[in-house]
Amino acid sequence: MFEELGQPYDWALIDFEKNQQKSPEFLNINPNGRIPALIDREANVTVAESGSILEYVCDSFPGNTLFPSKSEDLQTHLLYKQWIYWQVSAQGPIMGQSMYFNRIAKTQGIDDKFSIQRFGREAKRCLEMLDDQLKASGGPFLFGKEVSVVDVASFAYAASAYWACVDISDLPHLNQWLTTLHERESFKTGLSIPFRRPAFFGPPWATEEEIQAEIAANSAQFTIKK
Repeated sequence: MFEELGQPYDWALIDFEKNQQKSPEFLNINPNGRIPALIDREANVTVAESGSILEYVCDSFPGNTLFPSKSEDLQTHLLYKQWIYWQVSAQGPIMGQSMYFNRIAKTQGIDDKFSIQRFGREAKRCLEMLDDQLKASGGPFLFGKEVSVVDVASFAYAASAYWACVDISDLPHLNQWLTTLHERESFKTGLSIPFRRPAFFGPPWATEEEIQAEIAANSAQFTIKK
């Protein structure tokens, strides 16, 4: 979002292996102990959870076209907010569960076919919603010719369909959108901070060597009690 707005920012790496997201300092910002979280030093405020952060950042730079304010365009403001809430309540959690049961549980010997199928079907439905929206808008972005806060919010999980083991080969509008954003400078930069993890996106964005290394490293981060 900051790259798209052309605004300066600092980033801080939270080390999961050291459990820094559970430290008292971090829990003061986000009691849920999850990333992302934002500190606005100028305003002396903090905000956590991705949807809230995106709204706050857009509100902090009035006049931007990514998320019009209520006074500028109430219907568009509400439409974008609706889709942000959809992303944080449906697309993100559902695809995250598909990733978990396919890429973590299964690699550790827990092959829960019911959960894999249930979350896989629902993840595909969410991605079909994006494909339908792109078809309706005419693209290249979710709501037409201009990129929006919803493109920013929805991209990362949609781009990780490979990692969620969801086949999107039959969603042409979604695939074109993903290619467009992968090649957009602001998104390319965002995907490199704090470091690149292309394996989540699969071919052609990652090599087989990168994918296999990520599978091993990702599974090793978690221990599942059987």
